[in-house]
Amino acid sequence: MPCYITYTNKKTHKIILDNLDRSPLYTGVIKSTGVRYCPSIEDKVVKFSDRERHQIFLEPQGLDVEEIYPNGLATSLPEDVQLKMIHSIEGLEKAEIIRFGYGIEHGVVDPRQLKPTLETKLIKNLFLAGQINGTTGYEEAAAQGLIAGINSALRVKERGEFILDRSQAYIGVLLDDLVTKGTNEPYRMFTSR
Repeated sequence: MPCYITYTNKKTHKIILDNLDRSPLYTGVIKSTGVRYCPSIEDKVVKFSDRERHQIFLEPQGLDVEEIYPNGLATSLPEDVQLKMIHSIEGLEKAEIIRFGYGIEHGVVDPRQLKPTLETKLIKNLFLAGQINGTTGYEEAAAQGLIAGINSALRVKERGEFILDRSQAYIGVLLDDLVTKGTNEPYRMFTSR
C-alpha cells in the first residue's frame, strides 16, 4: 500500500502553541515523561521551535478501508483543536476524524525491584514483562516475555536460571539497564545503548 507524506506548517504550529494551556501534557494532568522516540506534536513544536514544519506520514490502515493514520501527529489536545490542526495541513483540509488522539500515562513498577530473571524481589514466583517494567515497544515486550517465560518454566521444573549478560545479547543490555539503572522515561532498546 502506498503511503504519503505531508507537513505541518506555521499555521499548524500557531494553533498548537495557542492551545498548550489545554494540553494535558503541558498543564500537568499527565505527569510522566513521554516517549522520547515518538514525541507528541506538541513536544515537537515546542522543543524544535526552529523548525518550520514536521513531516506527517499518511498510512492507510488496510486494503479495504478508507481510514488513514497520520503518523507523527500524536496529541492530547482537545478535539476542537485537533480538528483545526488537521485542517491546517496541506491535503487534510477536508479530512474527517474517526478517532481523536488522546493522552495516556503509564503506571509502572520500579524495574530495579526485579531480578535479571524478571522475577520480582518482593514476591517469589511472580515474573513481570512488558510495559509494566517501564519499557515501550513490541520488541522490548517480546524480549521480556521470552525471558520471564523461560525463567518461570525453569522455576516450575526446579532447574537453574536463564540470564543473558550485556556482552551476549541486546536482551542482556535491556534487562541489565532496567534492573540495575531503572528508567525515568519509557525505555527503548537501541543498538546505541
